[in-house]
Amino acid sequence: MLLSTSNVIIACFNIGGILISEVHIRRISLSLEKKYKNLIDIEDCKGKSDEIKDNAFLSRSLAAYTLTQVAKIEDEIAARCVVDSFDDNGIDAIYFDRDNYIVYVVQSKWRKSGEKSPTTSEIKKSIDGFGDLLNAKFDRFNDKVAKMEDEIFEALYDSKVRFVLVVVYTGRQPLSRHSIRHLDDMLQRYNEGYEMLSYKIYGLKELNKAISEQVQGDRINLIILLKHWGRIDEPFVAYYGQVEASDIASWWDNNSNNLFAPNLRMFLGSTEINDSIIATLDKSPEKFWYFNNGITILCSRILKKPIGGDNKDSGVFECEGVSIVNGAQTVGSIAKSRSSNPQNIQRARVLVRIISLENCPEGFATEVTRATNTQNKIQRRDFVSLDPEQRRLQEDLLLLHSKKYTYKTGEKTPSTEEGCDVDEATVALACANDDLGLAVQAKREIGKLWEDINKPPYKSLFNSDLSATRLWRAIEISRIVENELKKSEVDRQGRERLISVHGNRFILQQVFKKYHNFDKIPDIDFEHMKDKAPKETLRILDDLITAVEDKLPNSYPANIFKNRSKCLELEAYLKRLEG
Repeated sequence: MLLSTSNVIIACFNIGGILISEVHIRRISLSLEKKYKNLIDIEDCKGKSDEIKDNAFLSRSLAAYTLTQVAKIEDEIAARCVVDSFDDNGIDAIYFDRDNYIVYVVQSKWRKSGEKSPTTSEIKKSIDGFGDLLNAKFDRFNDKVAKMEDEIFEALYDSKVRFVLVVVYTGRQPLSRHSIRHLDDMLQRYNEGYEMLSYKIYGLKELNKAISEQVQGDRINLIILLKHWGRIDEPFVAYYGQVEASDIASWWDNNSNNLFAPNLRMFLGSTEINDSIIATLDKSPEKFWYFNNGITILCSRILKKPIGGDNKDSGVFECEGVSIVNGAQTVGSIAKSRSSNPQNIQRARVLVRIISLENCPEGFATEVTRATNTQNKIQRRDFVSLDPEQRRLQEDLLLLHSKKYTYKTGEKTPSTEEGCDVDEATVALACANDDLGLAVQAKREIGKLWEDINKPPYKSLFNSDLSATRLWRAIEISRIVENELKKSEVDRQGRERLISVHGNRFILQQVFKKYHNFDKIPDIDFEHMKDKAPKETLRILDDLITAVEDKLPNSYPANIFKNRSKCLELEAYLKRLEG
C-alpha cells in the first residue's frame, strides 16, 4: 500500500559539498532511468515539453529512490508512493511504515546543473504542506494524496507515530541559512514537550555513496576492537566481548540505519525503551554493560588481526559484510546520547556478539535474525504483578462485582462484558485522579506510570485505599466517554477530528472532575451519572475544540495532549468558558 509510525526526522540530502560535474548528474539520472522507467506516473505532463517531462520523471524518481533508502522498501512500492504533480502542496511522496510507526514525507528537487539548492520559498512550501498534512487539510492537496486519506488518518490517530520529512535535491550548494531557520522553527513548533521531529542535512556524498553501495552489494565492513573476548568454534564460528560505546557511535556516524538488517526495525528515536537506554548512559555509564542486552552482528567473514596474539584482553577483528540483526535501538541511542554527553560515552561498554556466516547453512542468517528479535522481554508492566494490591483487586472485583481482572503478562484479557485488564485500569484511574499530569502521562507514555511500584505515580493510582468499586466505576465511565468520542468522529473533519482522538484522556479527566465522588454514591445515583456522561463528554469536546483553535491554532494535536503545561492552559480556558 502507498502508506505502509513521536518524532519527525527531516533528512535533507544535499547533493553537494564537492565540485559536481554534469558527469555526476548524468550518472545519477542513468541510475534513476534504469530503475523507474516503467514505474513513475507522468500522465499529468501530457502536452508539455520534453524538458518538463524529463524533469518531472527525474524529480519523482529521485523521491521514490530516497524512500527506498530511508524506509528500506522496494522500488515498485516506492514508485506508487509518489504524489508529485503540479498541485502537490510541496509534497512529492508519502509512505507509512506501520511496523516502525513512521510516516515518510518527501520533497525532491532535480537540479540538472548540479548547482543550486532548493530556494527558501520551496522549503517553506514543503513545511507548510507538511503542516497541512498534520492538520488533515486534505482539500489543499491533489487527488493522489486524497486517495490516501484513510491511511494518513490512521497514522494521525496514533500518538506513537513519527513523521519523517525528507528533502532531496541534486545541487551542490547547501541549504541557505534562511531555509535552515525555517526548519528549526518547525522543530520548535511541533516538538512541544514531546520529540516528534528532528532533522539532518546530508551532502551529495550520501546519495552517491548509496548508489555506489547498491552496485557493490550494499556492503559494510567494520574493524572491531573486542575487549575480554572469547571464541566459539562449534557448530559455527562466533566471537564475543566488550566494545567501547564510543566505537559503536562511530559505526552509526559512518553508516546510520544501513547497519541494520533489511526489513527489521530501524532506530526509532525517542521511545520508552530508548529513553531508558539513554538515561543509563547519561547517569550510570559504568553500569551500561550490566543493564543492556547487547548487540548481535552477522558477518559474511571475520578475520582476526595478528596484533595481540592470543591475549584475550583485547583483539582486533576485520568484519566483512556487517549487518546488525539485534540491537538497533542500543546503537542509535548510544549515538544520540553521545551528542549531549560525549564524556559519559567514553565510560560505557557494550556486550557484542559477532557471528560468521562463512560456513553456515543457507537460511541460518534468517533464523538468527528472527530468533534474536522475538525473545520475550521484560517490560515495565510486568513488574506490576509483584504488587500484592493487584491480587487483592482481582479477588475483590470478582467477589463484589463478578468481574475478571488480569494484570500479568500472558493472561487472556477479558472481554468488555467480562471485565478489564491493568492497562485499561491504569488509564481510567490516571484520568480519575485530580492531578491532570497523570492523565497527560497516560497519553504520552503509560509505561512511566508503572516505572516503580513502590512510589508515585504508581502509588497514586494503585494503593490500599483503592476499592474494587472505584476501579470498576472508573472503567465504566471511561468506556462511556471513549465510545461517545468515537461516535462523534464520524461528524467531524480535519483538526476537530484529531482533537477528538488525541484529546480523549484530557476529556475523560474533565468528565471525572464533574463526577468527583463517583465511587461513593449509591448505585442508583451512579446510574443517573452514567446516563448524563455522553452529553457532558460532547459539551467538553466542543469547548476543547474552541480552546485549542483559540490558544494553540498552530500546534499539532497529538503533541498538545502530551504536554502538561499546554493541557493546564486548556483546562484554565475551559473554566473561563464555563463562567
